[in-house]
Amino acid sequence: MPASWLSAVNAALPYVEALTKVALPAFGARRARDDADPRIAELETAARHNAEHIRELATQLEASLRALDQAAAATDAALRRQRRMLALCGLGTLLALALALAALLR
Repeated sequence: MPASWLSAVNAALPYVEALTKVALPAFGARRARDDADPRIAELETAARHNAEHIRELATQLEASLRALDQAAAATDAALRRQRRMLALCGLGTLLALALALAALLR
């Protein structure tokens, strides 16, 4: 059911942002080493960019989840209205049937 994974993602989303806040300074604080391999610097830069992109994606996902929650609430309200209308139509049909039967039996 979509609601189950939606709640799981909602629960995990704040931790993603916290992890990126912790990870960015760790990758940004590079110690100056004379014999440092340029591949390490390249990996640190890539990791920093990945962390920034993950933060952006988490923000976009959070906005999408808010929109999905709002749409789900609106759909639930519309479904409740439709069920009420269906019940009223059913009662009206039963009342009309009872009146028609009473008129036939009279």
